[in-house]
Amino acid sequence: MKIAFTICSNNYLSLARALGKSLAATGNDYHFIIGLVDKPDDRLQSYYKDFDILPCDQIGIPDLQEIALKYTIAEFNTALKPFYYQYLFNKYPDAEFITFLDPDMLVYRRLTELEEGHRQYDIIMTPHILHPMALDGKNPDEISYLSTGTFNLGFLSLRKSDNTLRMLDWWSERLRHFCYFDFYKGLFVDQKWMNLVPVFFDSVYVLKNPGYNVAYWNLQERTLSEVNGEWRINDAYPLSIYHFSSVGIKQAKLFHKQQDRYRDEDLPLNKKIFMEYRQLVLDEGYETTNPYKCYYIEMRNAYITKQMKSTLGGRIKLLLKKYIPAKRRQALKRKLLKFLGS
Repeated sequence: MKIAFTICSNNYLSLARALGKSLAATGNDYHFIIGLVDKPDDRLQSYYKDFDILPCDQIGIPDLQEIALKYTIAEFNTALKPFYYQYLFNKYPDAEFITFLDPDMLVYRRLTELEEGHRQYDIIMTPHILHPMALDGKNPDEISYLSTGTFNLGFLSLRKSDNTLRMLDWWSERLRHFCYFDFYKGLFVDQKWMNLVPVFFDSVYVLKNPGYNVAYWNLQERTLSEVNGEWRINDAYPLSIYHFSSVGIKQAKLFHKQQDRYRDEDLPLNKKIFMEYRQLVLDEGYETTNPYKCYYIEMRNAYITKQMKSTLGGRIKLLLKKYIPAKRRQALKRKLLKFLGS
């Protein structure tokens, strides 16, 4: 038995559904689970249908509410990853291995390299990039990965062992307290911690197959082509997993944010594969599910608002937030910081 899971809130259900269907359609005999970091909503029952939905309040995290109050939606979703792994390894003791995939991924072929890799290794990770990058002044660059981490945690595959369980105990405790976007403190949610895994733990395999975890951050080294109806990378490798990170589903834009190296028109085949992916996500109910607010984030927002109302400074901030648009507030903040630093 092999298990794959993703983690998302209700607003990303359509992406998770598209991922799960792609896994099954490509001959991967995995039991697929959607870890729901949200409360189930009766209005979304048709979007839960046909999938194994596992809400986060059912996996035995005793301080779940305390964790939720600390983190933003992205921080909270990523913080729960090792806890899901621990729960699933306990529930499915016969699982050969368990693979995590970000909901904004799509699988294009059977993942044979994972089966082969796990015959020898407990922990399989994929790096953001495989080769040195040109100093072209574009972003992201190598310095970006000194900040965000060597490995991209949109993908992680684990075989159960004492070594793996020790890693999960260590990782879960770190994320319980330190799963923040905080570059000044050297933190980047769950991801930066994994830089230490090859040092602290054994049986770690860095999967360098360029067909895995193709995304905006490595397109300078991974050329997409279409040969007899099959997607390939650098002609030599079949495309296994494309990670549609930071795309604009609503805007129909492949390069929507986080990078300035490419425009959509620069890579027409990548644009084509994205538009096909976009249609799959729309077909799975994106326009209906995406507007939903995460229960835990609404709870956190209410908690923060209550705290702010208890102080004069907090009440002033709430007043500014009410009457001044976010972009304008950010611009004013930058001007103030510049003034104070001059």
